[in-house]
Order: sequence, then C-alpha cells, then structure tokens
Amino acid sequence: MTIELIPAAIVHSALLAGMHKICFVDPWHEGGFVESLTAEGTHGLIAVSQNSLLPSDGDSGPAGLVMWRAIADEGEILTIAVLPPWRRQGLGERLLQAALNAIDQTGVQSVFLEVAENNLGARQMYRKHGFVQVGRRSGYYNGIDALVMRRAPNQP
Repeated sequence: MTIELIPAAIVHSALLAGMHKICFVDPWHEGGFVESLTAEGTHGLIAVSQNSLLPSDGDSGPAGLVMWRAIADEGEILTIAVLPPWRRQGLGERLLQAALNAIDQTGVQSVFLEVAENNLGARQMYRKHGFVQVGRRSGYYNGIDALVMRRAPNQP
C-alpha cells in the first residue's frame, strides 16, 4: 500500500467531514473544516491510498487526515483521523509526525492537543512523540474526559 500526503484545501471540506464522521462520535461538520482551513496558521494533510477501501477495486481513496495550527509561540494538533481499514498500520503516527515537523519549523515553544481518555492507542502514540498530560476537560467528548497534552518543540 502506498500512501501519499496531500495538502488539504477548502475544496476538500466535504471529504474531510465525511472522513471525520466515520472516525468520531461527535465529528466536525463541513463548515468546521472550511472555517479551520481559512483560519490563520491552520493547515491540514489528507492521506490518500493508492488502494481503495476495497482492495479489489484498485483505485485510490482517502485513508486519513490531520489538521494543525501554529500561531505565535503555540501549536496545536486539531484532529487526526484514520479510516478503519488503515488503522494499526502506522498511518496515524505518520500524519502526526508530518504535522509536528511543520509546526516545529514555525519556531513554536509548545504544541498542545486533546485526546479522549479512553483512546489508549492515541495516548500511547502521543507519549511516544514527547507529549505529556498537563490537564483534563471533564466530559469534553460526549461524557468522556479529554486529556490535554503538551509537547516541547523539536522532541523526538
């Protein structure tokens, strides 16, 4: 499987919203992606597979996405989503690393993100990349606590 990361643009907003809906209980809507992609310092990438959701199709298709922003001295991972057929294959980590590389180039002092407390796989991935828990938002994700995590710049 070959995955290409392409820059997300406003024209992709419906696609991004559709992918987000597959991955999350409380997804962003198309307008949220339009708003984010037009906001200062906000960027995104779409992972596109050279294989479709059905291996027999042989076409390319979306596999995941990442959105981030870097303003002044802070960066934030806004969302990462990997569609079910591509999970547990390192794509989430590849998307995270691409976003962190871009953020680190802006000279920010720290990067933040929020993750559902019950998303153990994501929490492990974030810790691997230098994120540590610095806060908690009770009930943030439909009754599930969000852990606020922070990473200093240029961590491994």
